[in-house]
Amino acid sequence: MRVLIFTSSAGTAHDAAAEALVQWFARTDPAAEVTVESILENASPAGRGAVGLYNWIQRQAPWLHQLYWRFCELEDLTKPGTVLAGRGYIRQVLERVRPDLLISTYPHTNRGHFAFAKRVLRRLGQPVRCVICCTEVDGGFGFSRNWVSRRADRFWAITAEVAREARRRRTPSARIATLGPLLHPAYHDAPPAPLQLGGRPRLVLGTGGNGANNHLALLEQLLPLGDRLEVVALCGKRAAVRDELEAWAAAHPQLPLTAQGFLGPEAMVALYRSGWAMVARPGARTATEALLLGCPLIFNVIGTTMPQELLARRYFQARGLEAVIRRPADLAAVVGGWLAEPSRYQQLRRLLHLHRLPAAPELVMQDLLHG
Repeated sequence: MRVLIFTSSAGTAHDAAAEALVQWFARTDPAAEVTVESILENASPAGRGAVGLYNWIQRQAPWLHQLYWRFCELEDLTKPGTVLAGRGYIRQVLERVRPDLLISTYPHTNRGHFAFAKRVLRRLGQPVRCVICCTEVDGGFGFSRNWVSRRADRFWAITAEVAREARRRRTPSARIATLGPLLHPAYHDAPPAPLQLGGRPRLVLGTGGNGANNHLALLEQLLPLGDRLEVVALCGKRAAVRDELEAWAAAHPQLPLTAQGFLGPEAMVALYRSGWAMVARPGARTATEALLLGCPLIFNVIGTTMPQELLARRYFQARGLEAVIRRPADLAAVVGGWLAEPSRYQQLRRLLHLHRLPAAPELVMQDLLHG
């Protein structure tokens, strides 16, 4: 089988979904030929510019997503049953790979792209099955209309809420499969975090792949709690952020702090399982990982909640799992409250285990390989 995966580096969830698929195809069907293509960035300057702007907004001015997201919702109007930007490059990829299975992990790489792919491959006598791998956890406002394509043969939802949203947007029920998440195998091989953690509470300050963070402002607020917890601050691949945090830690030894560079899946799983809580933007990838492994999240919405981040917040709110900070001072209040009332914190961990996302990676692969 030849598999082609369309993804994009806008945020982190979509590339992570593509990488997980690569790992699972290698485990399930080693003979499969899998090609991953960052199709927006590689096909045209317009796509590269849009992805770069998205990541800049996420790092520097999340409030601008209130405008940018709404603008992107009209993007499908530029793809009336086909693609306009980057057609030549996309055709070359399709003719080179000739996929039996085309998977999209990003909302802007299926509408138009699937219709164009089917036309190109039909002329080559190559049938293709098109699958949307939707990485969201809930529907409603913030769920992009671009996730839904009439040319998709399968809409893969990871929660019942997303399946319901796809039906509401007129995806035939027969094409929708609620299959649960498919993360890197390390996330599925490990058991969830234990209900009771030993030792000093470890608070993780998360960061996206593009390095977005408020670490220094948050650390200042945690100084009064330095004798009661330790902090791990993730820096991604930005060495300058790590250097800055290590200098801060040397100047403030009263708060135990470890600055971590980019961590692979196995190390991240260990951190989720040992973490007392993680502070992170309410993105789909982090929410899914935390729900699978049972790590409490504190949603960082400093600078506003982006429309697409409302989905994870809505899912957590419905289950009584949400903790949120809107300014740095809120973090000390949330963390201090849990330290002062351990029973309230333990109730949150119990709820997380109760609402743990069901996952069946073998079922997902069976559906992808055999339909």
